[in-house]
Amino acid sequence: MANTRTIQFELYKHSDPMFSTGGPSAIDELRFDTQGAELVLDCLLPHDAAVGNVIQATATHEHQRDESFSGSYTLTESDLNAGKIELILHGYGDAGMYMTQLSLTGLTGGVKNVVDAQVELEHPILDTSASESPLFKKQSSFNSIISKLKAWKSDLLMA
Repeated sequence: MANTRTIQFELYKHSDPMFSTGGPSAIDELRFDTQGAELVLDCLLPHDAAVGNVIQATATHEHQRDESFSGSYTLTESDLNAGKIELILHGYGDAGMYMTQLSLTGLTGGVKNVVDAQVELEHPILDTSASESPLFKKQSSFNSIISKLKAWKSDLLMA
């Protein structure tokens, strides 16, 4: 496919010694597409996908393991008819290569199919949750009060 964000499961059977590994399509050109602070991958479904199966993806920066993205999606009948889904991943991280794993789990939770790939993120996606957390807001208020107290102390000592 011409779309550089498309990943495809390789079809392996459990009896195949290489069953737990797969390969993406166009691996040397695979890049995340972004929509705001979300990463997007198109996933071509394997033949053994079924309604209710879950596609899960994790992507971890190859040099900074604390920077990662993840997402999951439960397949529907219309997804199977289309043969692909758009998978949204949430998280944060710098630009660079990400070790990405896509897995298909069945209704009983067993892994049916897995593919590993290196996928490029062309620009960073910042962690906005820290600035929105109540603790950060309290710390910001605290830091603001401390800086005002220091300024008043400085003014009093100068007078």
